[in-house]
Amino acid sequence: MSRVIYDFTGERYVVTGASSGMGRRVALELAEAGAAVLALGRNEERLDILRAAYPELIVTASLDVCGAGAMERAIEAFVEARGRLNGGVHAAGISDMTPLRSYSRETARRIMDVSFWAGMDLLQLVTRSKFGVRGTSTVLFSSVYAASPTKGMFAYGAAKAAVNAALRSAAKEIGVKGHRVNSVLPGWVATPMTEQAGESRDIGEIVARHLLGPGKPEDVSGVVLFLLSGASRWMTGANIVVDGGYLA
Repeated sequence: MSRVIYDFTGERYVVTGASSGMGRRVALELAEAGAAVLALGRNEERLDILRAAYPELIVTASLDVCGAGAMERAIEAFVEARGRLNGGVHAAGISDMTPLRSYSRETARRIMDVSFWAGMDLLQLVTRSKFGVRGTSTVLFSSVYAASPTKGMFAYGAAKAAVNAALRSAAKEIGVKGHRVNSVLPGWVATPMTEQAGESRDIGEIVARHLLGPGKPEDVSGVVLFLLSGASRWMTGANIVVDGGYLA
C-alpha cells in the first residue's frame, strides 16, 4: 500500500482508457481519494465492474475516444451533473508492430489517432472554461518508446514522441490561465495491452532492460496522482520517466 495519501474530495476528473491497465488504476485511485471520475473506455463490461467499486463517484461511458464528438458529449453530460473538471488523464492507447517494410497505414494512423490526437482533444476540452475550472491539471500518457523505440514500432514511438513535443507547446498556451499539462513515460508495465504484445513477439530482451524489473500499474498511478494534485502546482510541460531503469 502506498504511504502517500491524496485528498481529491470535491474534485472531478476524466480518465480515458479506464476500462483496463493503467487508466483503470488511475480511475480507482482517484475515486479512492474522493474524486468524482468520468471513466471512458471501449469495454462496457469492464467499465461496469469499475463503476461498481465506487458507484457514487465513478461515472462511465463506453465510447471510442476518436469518435466524432463522443468524448465531448460524455464530458458535457458529466459536467452538467457533477460540475466542471479539475483535470484529466489520457491513458487510452494502442500498440502494434509497424515494420518499415510492411506496415499498415491504417494501423499506423490508428495508433497516432488514439495515442496522440485523442489526447490533444482531451486537453482542449478540459481547458475550455465551459468544462474546466481555472487551473486544471492534465496528464498525458507517453512511453519510454518516445525516447528509445524498439525495432518495428516506429508508429508507436512517433505517436508518443508527438505527445511529449506537443504538450510543451500547449503548456505555454494554457499556462496564462493557470492550466498545467505533463506526461508520464512508463516502461514495460504488466497490462492487458502489453500481455497481448508479448504473445505476438519475444519481449525478453525488452523486459531485461528494466533494471528494477517490469512494472505494475500502481508503479505509475502514484506519479499520475502527484501530477494532478496541488503538490505539483509548479510543474508543467514536463515529461516524467517512470521506467524501472529502462532508459538508464
